[in-house]
Amino acid sequence: MKKWNVVIMGIILVLVLAACGNNDAEPSTGGTTEGAPAANDQTSGNNENVNDAEQQTPTAEELLTQITEASKGIKSYSMDSKIEQNLTVTMDGQEQKQDVNMDMKTDLVLNPVSAYQEIKTSLPGQEGTQEIKQYITEDGVYTQMGDAWMSLPEESTAPLLEQMKNQSNAGSQFEQLNSIANDLKVEEEGDVYWLKANLSGDKVKELATTMLSQSGATDPQMAAMMQQMNIKSMDISYSVDKETYYPKDLVYSMDMDMDMDGQALAIIMKMDSSLRDYNKTESIKVPQDVIDSAVQQQMPAETTTP
Repeated sequence: MKKWNVVIMGIILVLVLAACGNNDAEPSTGGTTEGAPAANDQTSGNNENVNDAEQQTPTAEELLTQITEASKGIKSYSMDSKIEQNLTVTMDGQEQKQDVNMDMKTDLVLNPVSAYQEIKTSLPGQEGTQEIKQYITEDGVYTQMGDAWMSLPEESTAPLLEQMKNQSNAGSQFEQLNSIANDLKVEEEGDVYWLKANLSGDKVKELATTMLSQSGATDPQMAAMMQQMNIKSMDISYSVDKETYYPKDLVYSMDMDMDMDGQALAIIMKMDSSLRDYNKTESIKVPQDVIDSAVQQQMPAETTTP
């Protein structure tokens, strides 16, 4: 089951980074947060009585443009996620089911890319939860399981960092949602806009292929597994702050299956994430006591991919 979890966690990471990735090609000058609403203010000022309602409820295309522009100002953020995975593996007519629940707290800095994570996982057949702490930085990858810290050797660290860099430089990925703009609905709720879509068939395949192509690009095994993945349906809900146009909530539900090595795998995944503390973390560094106590070990990739 471990190798399946590699793919699922890769999907989770790329979807989250796709929602609030940074575009280094067009760096922010610090005015993005204020600049996007200002455009609305100017328009509503010219047509205050006629267009006010329209400005308060933008179309999907207009909202995607604002979000994409605002994402250039995101340098860091924190995220809390609850993830449910329902997996069924069928081989020789025999089914094996596994339900996994995860609570994940992540601090992420986009340039240079680095992350600190705390992950609690509940697995069937095990009492309590498995707890993992992890630093992923250019200075190394350090993982704590139990009381011991372990570090990955450089040859294993480089591909992981390259994968994260590819994913985090993804401010333009919101533009990819324009391909399904006709399927996106915009709703207002308090101080946020919600973008929602229920996708299936060719539309979900096209969008999933585009988004997931960012994940595992440096990992041939993961890339091969994703080629065989059939995503049957995807429900997407984003909430976006009306003033900053930064994401606040990300809710995904995915139904997918694949065949590999004579095994059929059916997966239902649900993820509910809240994002906060934008641009409050300047850098993430590995504490010296972690570096000093860590034992270098060649760890399997599935234990280190966030």
